[in-house]
Amino acid sequence: MFCTTCGGKIPDDSKFCTICGQAVSRNQQGKQINYQQNQQYAGQGQQNQYAGQGQQNQYAGQGQQNQYAGQGQQNQQYAGQGQQYGGQQNQHRQASQSRPPKQRSESQSGSKKMMIIVMSICAFVIVAALGILLYFKVFWKKTVEVDMSEYVKVSFEGYDGIGTASVYFDQDSFYDDYADDIKYIGKGPDDADEYYDAAEYLLYVYVSGALDKSTGLTNGDTVNYIWDVDKKGIKDNLNVDIEFENVPFTVSGLQSVGQTDVFQYVTVSFDGDNGAGKVTITAADDSPVASWNFVSDKTEGLTNGDSILVSVNDDGTLVDSFVSATGTSPLSLSREYVVSGLKEDASSDKDSDKDADKDSDDTASNSNHNSDGMVIPDSSTRMLTESEVKNMTQDEIQTAINEIYARNGYKFKDQGIYNYFCQYDWYDPKTTNQEDAKRMFNSTENYNVDLLQKYRQ
Repeated sequence: MFCTTCGGKIPDDSKFCTICGQAVSRNQQGKQINYQQNQQYAGQGQQNQYAGQGQQNQYAGQGQQNQYAGQGQQNQQYAGQGQQYGGQQNQHRQASQSRPPKQRSESQSGSKKMMIIVMSICAFVIVAALGILLYFKVFWKKTVEVDMSEYVKVSFEGYDGIGTASVYFDQDSFYDDYADDIKYIGKGPDDADEYYDAAEYLLYVYVSGALDKSTGLTNGDTVNYIWDVDKKGIKDNLNVDIEFENVPFTVSGLQSVGQTDVFQYVTVSFDGDNGAGKVTITAADDSPVASWNFVSDKTEGLTNGDSILVSVNDDGTLVDSFVSATGTSPLSLSREYVVSGLKEDASSDKDSDKDADKDSDDTASNSNHNSDGMVIPDSSTRMLTESEVKNMTQDEIQTAINEIYARNGYKFKDQGIYNYFCQYDWYDPKTTNQEDAKRMFNSTENYNVDLLQKYRQ
């Protein structure tokens, strides 16, 4: 039988053409094709509908349009000498250009499977890329480098010698620079919702600091801002790489006025039994500090030799009022005192009497000087009496005053006095400023110096 599409001869009962691969039509026209019709296509010397020499041929002619093969050269399968759509060329075409329908179907199926695999891989790659982008957008935050020291500000006020320092952190500038950049890592800490943003959380939870000294300042002093930073908390919850160093500030701008020792107007006394003593602090009625409230860090249970710190309970206005009244600023608003004069028990009193007698003998034998070269060796712990001072010579009074200064590190400008005290091991000269040495006096020494100067001519 012959294919109704290409006209090629194919085996009987074929469902697909072995030449062109098209389905074979089972219509009446196909059934009427027979051997005689085939002879029309391939007979010698006869007029051929498809291929003739020098005649117009619908399928193949020289230099003319051919519906099936063009220019009469590619239609040899239809017009050979005595061949019927076959021959060697037809067999070559059949072998090279056609495949059975089953093979074509399997090829198409394989192509579809390959396409599905490729599309699946592409889809997986796209989804993975989107997932990575989403992860970085949600969880990854660019690390922000922050130098906290740039935002610490310190101001000084008051008077030279008793100035104060105030520190503050410039939050407005900090937020302007970093509020949009500082982020939480993941969801952040559990209490993150209590704060406006991560930048505020950083300042209020993880970062703080304070000055190492803020009162009693003098122009030229150095104060340091000491940081307290929770580095682990920052690392775990914020995208911040924080830098901080203790920041030094030089004190300046304090008003320079004369200074007055306000404790010259204060009397500190102790009474009671040794081990259960009490302190009483009294300011002179006619003094510029009469209305001031002086307090002690220890008030009861005192023992001879204890140290207490007496200071002014300042509400922030006392210094200015003192400067207005006197034209000077307080030399200091606190002073240390040594407890003395508390009663001992009977056995102690006897021992004390024996020691006193011994000291009297030693003093007499050494022209009122003991082995340490002091006229009054206990002038730092015992308040002198007026009757005692009245019986002293002028030289003794001056020496007693000098030894109190010497005990507190004063380096005398008078070479003779300086050489005199240098012979004793206890003398440790540290300053040529008399006021610096006086700042070291305790209340007993201040009292005794004032009393001795009262009787010095």
